[in-house]
Amino acid sequence: VLGENRPEWAIAYMAIHRAGAVVVPLDSLLKAGEFRHIIGDAGVKAVIVSSKFVADILEVRDAIGEPTTIICMDDEHANSDENILAMSAVMSDELPETWPEVTLDSLAAIIYTSGTTGQSKGVMLSQMNLGSDAAGSYQTIFFGDNDNFLSVLPLHHTFECTGGFLLAVYGSSTITYARSLKSRDIIEDVKNTNATIMLGVPLLFEKMMEGIQRKLAQQPATKRALIATLFGIEKLGRKVGLKLGGKLFHSLREKAGLASLRLLISGGAALPPHVAEWFNSLGFLLFQGYGLTETSPVTNINRLDCIVHSSVGQPLPNCEVKIIDVVDGHGEICVRGPMIMTGYYKNEEATREVIDEEGWFHTGDIGYTDEIDRLFISGRKKNVIVTPSGKNVYPEEVEHHINQSPYVLESLVIGRPIAGTTSEDVYAMVVPHYEYFDEQGTERGKEFTTEEIEKIVRDEVRAAIDNIAEYKRPKQFEIRSEEFEKTSTKKIKRFLYKQKPISVDENGTNGKRSH
Repeated sequence: VLGENRPEWAIAYMAIHRAGAVVVPLDSLLKAGEFRHIIGDAGVKAVIVSSKFVADILEVRDAIGEPTTIICMDDEHANSDENILAMSAVMSDELPETWPEVTLDSLAAIIYTSGTTGQSKGVMLSQMNLGSDAAGSYQTIFFGDNDNFLSVLPLHHTFECTGGFLLAVYGSSTITYARSLKSRDIIEDVKNTNATIMLGVPLLFEKMMEGIQRKLAQQPATKRALIATLFGIEKLGRKVGLKLGGKLFHSLREKAGLASLRLLISGGAALPPHVAEWFNSLGFLLFQGYGLTETSPVTNINRLDCIVHSSVGQPLPNCEVKIIDVVDGHGEICVRGPMIMTGYYKNEEATREVIDEEGWFHTGDIGYTDEIDRLFISGRKKNVIVTPSGKNVYPEEVEHHINQSPYVLESLVIGRPIAGTTSEDVYAMVVPHYEYFDEQGTERGKEFTTEEIEKIVRDEVRAAIDNIAEYKRPKQFEIRSEEFEKTSTKKIKRFLYKQKPISVDENGTNGKRSH
């Protein structure tokens, strides 16, 4: 299935399941060669596609198995010469006399991971996997037929497919499909449809926050002072256990067109605590969960009665979590439950590497739990940097500190291999927030030069890393003018930025430094 978020995508997904077939959701951002690989590897027999991507499928038609079947979601692109059928033409109100047998063990979907490492695997999810994950999530997040989910993230992404689609259907809720990922369109769609629940990735919520903050900054000085006072009152209220944001900022939420939203759920990457705190100050309820494609995907989520913004929450009722190989309080996160994939498609060796004999899935993520089983993520096991002194540095932690600066758009911390050793040097790449510099320049009546921008960013990075242990601090960092290349779920493709080994001289205190 390939297309934009729309009702036809969801109908196709459910119809394929009911027919006893297997769904292979395709990422619309992939290139022709990637489409050909997935279609060929999965043994796809038919493609249901929107008109926007018909040309892409025709380009790789040779990879589709026989008989070749292409069904277009839009009637106007049906073409008998190209053997493209209209979706409306193959739909029928008549029920078949017999249905294919579909059991809990039946394979439901093969999801090809977007690959921040460059390696794409087909994750096999059964009917039990998807159904149990929706059921476990439903027991944790309270909603029903009065709720309206705004579907924003791409439906091929497991987080949106399970959380924003299957979970909504499970709870008899309404689903509204957003026009785009642009924050302006999302806000208008919320206002026009009275959406109550929305799933998103951290970057989406950060952009929404920045958009609202820009509008607030344009208000008259007296109004800005009043808003600042209200934020101060809300903060004092939180210290004594009072949640005042809902009442204090009700009119602001209405003017922003977001008054109907009651739940915002973040996943796919770590949510910066200050973003969650800002939304909650305004009276929204924003919290995060955790999981992977291989876990259908949700395993943990914050409970509404004990939200901690730095945590991804407690396990679902039908999921177990344990931490193994603990070093300095951090270890690998393992999960077990009915939502764990059946394996990687046509790759038993890779499956055995991550699922042990007792059914525990080894996530490759590093973290720890507290006394009430809330899970905290430290980083990815394969991303850990081992310094010459044997210390473990978690890049995500360092990036979090650097990204706190409003002058920094994003950063990437990696390990540079030190020639002749098994150790790595901590290295950072930083992208300035040029839009913020423009805003500041407008307010000050000046235009920042490249040299001024780099100096401010250097100072901001140095101030940020002063707050962490010395062994975690990047020995060198570079300032980039272009954003990092990302997957369709907005994760940086780390494998593209691996560094070549450096000499001991370069690593020394008197060696060459970028900054």
